[in-house]
Amino acid sequence: MISGYEPPALPETHYLDNRIFTDAAIFAQEQKDIYERVWLFICHESELAAPGDFRTASVAGKPVVLVRGTDGVIRAFYNVCRHRAAPVVREEAGNATEFQCFYHLWTYGLDGACTGITKPGGYDAVQLDRSKLGLIPVRCDSIAGLVFVCLSEETEPLEDYIGPIIDSVREPLGTASLSVFHYNKAELGANWKLWQDNNSERYHSLLHFINRKTQPWVIAKTSPMKLRLFDNGHSGYWSDADATVTYDAGGYKDASVGTLPGMRDNEMRVINIFPDLMINIRANVVRLDRMVPIAPGKTLVEWRGLGLTDVPEAVEKDRLRHHNMFWGPAGRNLGEDVIAVEAQWASMATDVVRYSILAREEDLNPTDDANVRAYYQEWGRRMGRAPHAPLNSG
Repeated sequence: MISGYEPPALPETHYLDNRIFTDAAIFAQEQKDIYERVWLFICHESELAAPGDFRTASVAGKPVVLVRGTDGVIRAFYNVCRHRAAPVVREEAGNATEFQCFYHLWTYGLDGACTGITKPGGYDAVQLDRSKLGLIPVRCDSIAGLVFVCLSEETEPLEDYIGPIIDSVREPLGTASLSVFHYNKAELGANWKLWQDNNSERYHSLLHFINRKTQPWVIAKTSPMKLRLFDNGHSGYWSDADATVTYDAGGYKDASVGTLPGMRDNEMRVINIFPDLMINIRANVVRLDRMVPIAPGKTLVEWRGLGLTDVPEAVEKDRLRHHNMFWGPAGRNLGEDVIAVEAQWASMATDVVRYSILAREEDLNPTDDANVRAYYQEWGRRMGRAPHAPLNSG
């Protein structure tokens, strides 16, 4: 009798137990052992362009606020009042000269210092010292215009954590003024790792009608576009030679007008930073994906479109149109990906087929599974669980 519970006859690195996507205890451990210990992308520095610009975010289930100070430095703090633990900032983004908790009106400067306590005389008897009651800081740093936070003081610096993979996008992202020209978000009915998995593995490109028309390496046996594997579970794919996308075949005429610095016309580069950031550059547009795990089967995904700040109006309109056709909330590729991962997780949750296969070996052609295998091995290292048998360890 055929059973979906039998492990495939493959090396242990070449398959996964699908319960890593559905098990509640594993999800809770991920928040502690991964999300609280690694550097996590929050936003692009253009979203915090002026002094007082702020953005709130959830990081490992904890509320955080990022703000650019009057000295130009971007800082991060836990978004929790030191008085009675109410949120200090309730808007998603905006500009402020100070932060005031809505509950009892305690105030904080952009540097996190407690600057005012309502009716302070009531604390004279206990000599409350507001200088020791500033917002609790969170590590914050940026690289190539990308702003990250880290909840752990023990984690290596951002540059060391990301390592040399950033060199592949440092010129297009870090040598000209870029701005977020498009932003949308949605809650997906899928595990957060499945979205990053989808962003990483190229075998699923066959899902996309547009990709089958525009990406020659999708169906070709070999390609100058190669997977690149790095420490800490990071990976990417790009070509040092000519490996262009035929955008015109997908209805994206003039997609390379306003090409980013260091990019060839019609070129494509993708890097995936463990655990949950994708940087996808296609000629004149960058797509940034950020994932916020909510539950084993629920993930908030933020999508940002990034491009040159100063471009002619016609280029700006074409860029936005192309971005929306590909990756907007009603774009074809993005919609197909959402349908795929939501259906995948729903089936996984039934536990009919317990194992997923990651066994493609194609000499690092983009449709090789080598980068996905490396990602889950890094997941297993940080979790102390074997991805193929997670409930037998940890």
